[in-house]
Amino acid sequence: MAKRIAIVGAGPGGLATALRLVAQGYAVEVFEARDRVGGRMGGLDQGPYGFDTGPTILQLPRLYDDLFAQAGLNRADYIPFLPVEPYTRVRFWDHTHLDLTTDQDQLKAQLAAIRPDLPAAFDRWYAQQQRQYARGYEPYLGQPARSLLGYLKLEELPAALGFRPWETLYQHFWNAFRDERLVYAFSYPAKYLGMHPTLSASVFSLIPYVELADGVWHPQGGFRALAQAIARAITDLGGRIHLNCPVQQIALRGRQATGVVLSTGETVAADGVVVNGDFARAVQDLLPPAVRGKYSDRYFARKQFSCSTFMLYLGLNRRYDLPHHQIYLSAHIRRRDRPFIDDSALDAVDPPFYVCNPTVTDPTSAPPGHSTLYVLVPIPHTGYGVDWAQEKQAYRDFVISRLPKLGFDNVVDHIQTETCYTANTWQDAYSVYLGAVFNLSHGLTQLGPFRPPIRSETVTGLYWVGGAVHPGSGLMTILEAAKHTAQFVRSDLPLSGNSTGTKGAGS
Repeated sequence: MAKRIAIVGAGPGGLATALRLVAQGYAVEVFEARDRVGGRMGGLDQGPYGFDTGPTILQLPRLYDDLFAQAGLNRADYIPFLPVEPYTRVRFWDHTHLDLTTDQDQLKAQLAAIRPDLPAAFDRWYAQQQRQYARGYEPYLGQPARSLLGYLKLEELPAALGFRPWETLYQHFWNAFRDERLVYAFSYPAKYLGMHPTLSASVFSLIPYVELADGVWHPQGGFRALAQAIARAITDLGGRIHLNCPVQQIALRGRQATGVVLSTGETVAADGVVVNGDFARAVQDLLPPAVRGKYSDRYFARKQFSCSTFMLYLGLNRRYDLPHHQIYLSAHIRRRDRPFIDDSALDAVDPPFYVCNPTVTDPTSAPPGHSTLYVLVPIPHTGYGVDWAQEKQAYRDFVISRLPKLGFDNVVDHIQTETCYTANTWQDAYSVYLGAVFNLSHGLTQLGPFRPPIRSETVTGLYWVGGAVHPGSGLMTILEAAKHTAQFVRSDLPLSGNSTGTKGAGS
């Protein structure tokens, strides 16, 4: 009889883990509290308008190709990916802008207009990153976290030192370009790790490199369609997904996970349990204090968590011929004092913000001639006590008044549908600890062996997958974490007769 695996949560980490395990012959059941798969990637619908609610940037398509291929499936049969070019327009505090693109000739022409020596500086930086990616991606992102001493292998030290781990991401890009606009243009992904570039580790320079090298992509139909495609692959191979089915707790026999207890009181037996939920909330909600180990309320209170996000999802009766992704980097992004460096207070003067305009690439989310906009502003998490009942409407009006900075004029005259999320929404509706959507921050003391491990330290047969575990927050890294999780399950719960061959679509 196949080993039974219960997966709590149908976010991208849970879905990717489920697909890998069901393809190997495990009997997989996924339990999702919401009415759709995807977690924060699940999206929302308002009449004829469809919105992605979480991730909007797809990097390294090969990760998704590999996810489907190891199951004997072709990713393109389930969901096409559309290239986004230029992949991001960055507008700066001084009213200039830079279009980030995989077309290096076009990119270097823009750099030359800023300063004549910058194209050569870019070539040097890019060549260095090529070497670092080849030597560093697999040991540091493509493998499970090791102990601190485990990272001190002699054969890996040149790669580790090449990242200059004593430098911040800001210092890395300043040393390369000596222009603050370029520093912040290339280091903006640090915000998605919950960090200011002056606090983020230089190893994350790999993120802008992979965007420049492999591009940024958009799944046709949106990221919610990507979640549905992975779910369809799971069920095609015999896995089961239960929606509207909250899990109340992990079933235990001593310190052994034996299944899950549903909110109905029913216990579903399993040989192993994978939890794909916000780690801090899931530990507190699903495990009794006696088996949480060091992960007490006090532990989480001492940790540094990312910012939250203020979100507007707007359905419009017009289209804007503007880039798919745009970021406004205000002068406040350059501030290194609180609250700007840690988002510890609401910026109602000059915040940076991001707008996704997906209809320019993929018109399927809105009626003909209409469009959707996704607006994101970094805000304090709920630990800083912003009263959103009082602030929400005024901040909404303020954010909409800022949209012309990215070319979105007169938006308020064209709004047909509107949904607004605050930190409280993420905390209460999505069970995100403190509403900190990018999870534990990614400073040096919260990376690799200092993040919670995938294999539970206190409960046998229990595994965690998502943005809190190594390698960290973001779709690219969560897919790697799912691969690691499946490896741990196969190691700990091998199938009888070493039956670990891929099922394939026709099995």
